[in-house]
Formats: sequence, structure tokens, C-alpha cells
Amino acid sequence: MNAPSSIATLRTALNADRRMLRASVERVPESLRTVKPAPDRWSVAEVLEHLSIVERGALMRVRALIQEAPAVDEPAALTALDRDFLKNRTRRITAPDRIQPTGTISVETALESLESSREELLAVLSEAEGRDLSKVTQPHPALGPLDGYQWIAIIGGHEMRHSLQIDEIAAGLMGHA
Repeated sequence: MNAPSSIATLRTALNADRRMLRASVERVPESLRTVKPAPDRWSVAEVLEHLSIVERGALMRVRALIQEAPAVDEPAALTALDRDFLKNRTRRITAPDRIQPTGTISVETALESLESSREELLAVLSEAEGRDLSKVTQPHPALGPLDGYQWIAIIGGHEMRHSLQIDEIAAGLMGHA
């Protein structure tokens, strides 16, 4: 039996990260999802809005990288992404203004936007089969140059990081800090 393609592996990881995000959101009572744990912290709704903004932008980047990537006969090897770095929530990363949440959309709207962008991303990934995404790179504002595979992986990794943030928000709001 052949090993799964790099794209199939990334699809599996994206699905796992999305399940983690949904589970984190579900652990927060609906009545607390718009509450900020502190004045300088985001609510769950704002985290989801941020994720929606970022995924839309990353989708455009991934689409462009796939179009630039050379076609190959043999499947290209997946380039690893340091997920432990992303899991480290002690390292704060301040989002630039263009991806800051506005605080004006509901949890439901943010989740619908995330589902829509994820469907679009998974459809775009079909175009990546037979292309070598390790040959195309673009800089990431916090992580430096990433190749096409890493750009896809960072979408899930970013979600995983914010799932952990939502868990922190829940603990703070529900008195388990």
C-alpha cells in the first residue's frame, strides 16, 4: 500500500486541527463566548473572527503558491513545520491591524466563515496534487520563509494555537485558571 500523499497528510492534519478548535469552542458556554477574560484579551468570538480573517488571507496565498509550483511525476516530500513552536502560548504574538478582530461579528458568523473558507481550501488542495510545493516559498510575518506545504500546515497550526488560547479563555472565565 502506498503512503498517503503530502496533500492527503495535510488534509488529515487540517481536519484534526478543526476538530480541536470546535471542541475548544464547545467547552465554553454560549453565554461566555463574547466575554473578554481581561480588557487586553480577546473573547472566543474575537479569536474566531481573527481565525476567519487569517484563513481567508492564507487561502489566497496557498492558491497562488499552488499555481506557481512546478508539476512533478513523483510526489514531493512534505516539509515539516515546528508545531511545538506554535503550541508555546508563553510567547505572545501581536496580530497586525489588518488581522485584528473587529468584535462586530457573532460566533455563528465567524464559524460559518471558517467552514466556508475551509471548504474552499480543501477544494484548492486538489489542485496541489502532482505539484511540488516545496519549490515555492513566501515569507510569513512571524515565521519567516515558508514553502507551500508549510503554508498549508500553518493554517492548521494557527488554529491549534488559538484552540489552546480558547481553552485558556474558558479556564479564566469559568474560574479554573
